[in-house]
Amino acid sequence: MRTLLKDHRRVPASRKPPIYLISWAGYPNFGDELIAAAWVNHLAKVAPTTDVWLDVREPGTVTALLRGLHPRLHVVNTLFRAMHEMDHGSVRSMQSLIADLGSPKYDAGLLALREAATVHLVGGGVLHRDWIENFRIVEAMRAVRELTGARLFATGQGLMPFAGDTLADLDHLSVRDRPSAEAAGVSPGFDDAFLLAEDPRHARALGLRAGQKGEGAAAVGTPSEVVVCVQSDTLAEGAFERMLDYTRAQLRRWDLPRESVRYLEAIPGEDHLGWERLRDVVAPDGFIPFQAAWDGGFSFGPHQVWLTTRFHHHLVAALHGARGVALSGKPGYYDVKHQSVVDVGSRWNVVHADGAADEEAQTVGLEQLTAPGSFGEAVAAKRDEAALLYGR
Repeated sequence: MRTLLKDHRRVPASRKPPIYLISWAGYPNFGDELIAAAWVNHLAKVAPTTDVWLDVREPGTVTALLRGLHPRLHVVNTLFRAMHEMDHGSVRSMQSLIADLGSPKYDAGLLALREAATVHLVGGGVLHRDWIENFRIVEAMRAVRELTGARLFATGQGLMPFAGDTLADLDHLSVRDRPSAEAAGVSPGFDDAFLLAEDPRHARALGLRAGQKGEGAAAVGTPSEVVVCVQSDTLAEGAFERMLDYTRAQLRRWDLPRESVRYLEAIPGEDHLGWERLRDVVAPDGFIPFQAAWDGGFSFGPHQVWLTTRFHHHLVAALHGARGVALSGKPGYYDVKHQSVVDVGSRWNVVHADGAADEEAQTVGLEQLTAPGSFGEAVAAKRDEAALLYGR
């Protein structure tokens, strides 16, 4: 059919092999979308004439969210559709699909994958013991390399709780926390979200305050805004209720006007239940949906104090100078994630919803919260890593 249709593209065909990115974006999830956007935006600067294929769970959602970031971006769900069908009865392996083809459901996308010079799994915390089925993505990457010789990258990975695969055979691996680094036998790295910090244009597009990068400026006086988010998904048993109780206790201790309290959604649906349960302590107009924040209807900054379970809320808010408390609702997973940001310089308090102490005893006063330090090392290291893989 393609030979019957005139090609009206104004951009000439790329002379370079495609770059293939794999991302868990599309749910949507503030952190996953942020990381996907950061890498696509970087490639728009360093490889604007190269075809970039982005494989995600929900390509329609991601296409809408990332529209215009790269002139040669193609968003598909080839590998994620294969994973979905394997979960629902398909007996074909990733190795078989990629090497043998033979299905119109996959062939067009798999042929594009087999053309790629690099296959890059962008950052996230999805390759671990509790979600072992996600390692099918790594199986697919290895199958591509065996067939075509493509180079394999994985960046900003969180591997806890560790599943036993060190990913040592990849051509490039970076991890974002110390336990993952120890398990994989590599030096600790940084989360991929730090890649966005030096791009003022893209920062503004995501509602971030360009120029404020957590350089240790002291937060002056009482904050003018409180930002809350308490998730209800992927938690230890009973953690959601304990985190709601803690949030109420902490807000009572801070004793700031209800009108100053806002609730920022990171994952639509999973974060809405927390809002429903806490709406009596949040400003009547204080709910900020994911899309409004993504489109620029929210700014992070040092005028805020945060109380959130979401890892990338913690990272981005601290990056822009906000103080806060991070809530960990799953030992061995969320505590590792939040501690990685503290280790880099957020200086936030981390509270564990393990039921070992009453909520009032774990609360902290505003005077006990410290302004974040500099994230210059993380930002520079992530930019250097991107340059190493794709150039500047």
